[in-house]
Amino acid sequence: MSVNGLFHVPEKPYFLSHSVGCLPTSSESKLAENFLAPWKSSGGDAWGPWLGLIDDFCHGIGGLLGVKGKDICPQTNLSSSFTKFLMSIPKIQPKRNKVLMDKHAFPSMGFVAKALGEMGFELQLVDTNNSETEVQAWQSNIDAATLCVLITHVHSNTGYVSDITKIANLARENGAYSVVDIAQSVGILPINVQSWNASCVIGSCVKWLCGGPGAGFMWIEPTIVDSLCPVDVGWFSHQDPFEMDITHFQYADGVKRFWGGTPSVVPYVFANNGIRTIEHIGIDNIHAHNRELLQPVLQAFENQLITPIDLNKNGGTLCLKMHQMALSKICSKLDAGGAYYDTRGDTIRLSMHIYNDEKDLDLLIS
Repeated sequence: MSVNGLFHVPEKPYFLSHSVGCLPTSSESKLAENFLAPWKSSGGDAWGPWLGLIDDFCHGIGGLLGVKGKDICPQTNLSSSFTKFLMSIPKIQPKRNKVLMDKHAFPSMGFVAKALGEMGFELQLVDTNNSETEVQAWQSNIDAATLCVLITHVHSNTGYVSDITKIANLARENGAYSVVDIAQSVGILPINVQSWNASCVIGSCVKWLCGGPGAGFMWIEPTIVDSLCPVDVGWFSHQDPFEMDITHFQYADGVKRFWGGTPSVVPYVFANNGIRTIEHIGIDNIHAHNRELLQPVLQAFENQLITPIDLNKNGGTLCLKMHQMALSKICSKLDAGGAYYDTRGDTIRLSMHIYNDEKDLDLLIS
């Protein structure tokens, strides 16, 4: 389908959607309509439409994940979400304190677990090699001492897609919680949270959802959420935010107990519009388009790759691991053409979103 005019896309080839998705052209008018106009006309009474918009955001995310909007809680980012979840778990048993994650997980997640070491948490990294042996690697490490498992759906440095259901079930069978990071998958891969059997799912809108930074989200399995007691709370975590009795606090029912204090609004204006734009196009269409463009790129570079890539087990980003000489040569050409891309060590990362086209493909391959 044509997406001409739906996004502000840089003039030079843009292959960086795994970092920041392009701004929808309608976002500026949505900011004026949904944030500035109520503020101008209503002052403090703007909170009504502002909170209504955040509620729409929760329902939009719920629709993408196959869950109810009421079971989505707005968050600032993934690190904050993960911190809140770990600190909400009922009193840690002395012999159950390990937080497991893949050594390829986004470093911010590891920083969270490491910083909570003084509270009794112990970080342990699992070397899965992002391969067919991934589940066996998890199975060898999840044990009676495991409190929580952080599972990355799509790995940012390799593009590899983890088998969430199998890993989450391993955690559950061993009495551990599981948290799934979908930052690199939501908006590009079809997701059905209900099928995963995970405890918690966290994500953001800055990448494939084209919603900008600052609008994260959290889903927690409804049957366990009321047993969790977050520490980082505020009046929006209260059962009755407008009770205004400093001597009385009661957790809100469900996941909104994780909300916290006065929320930002602007990030959710942009995120909500990004979600609606992506919904209008259709994730299935975006995914199919992505594959049509990635396949020729992969074929063009596959003889230079250190690690082969299977698109059936890959997210929306090609993470091309190469020897230094080949990497330097390709990066020099991309830089000369003004292309937007990035590298992580010996790996070049290239994304193809719905606004990329055959022209971008031809330029990249040439």
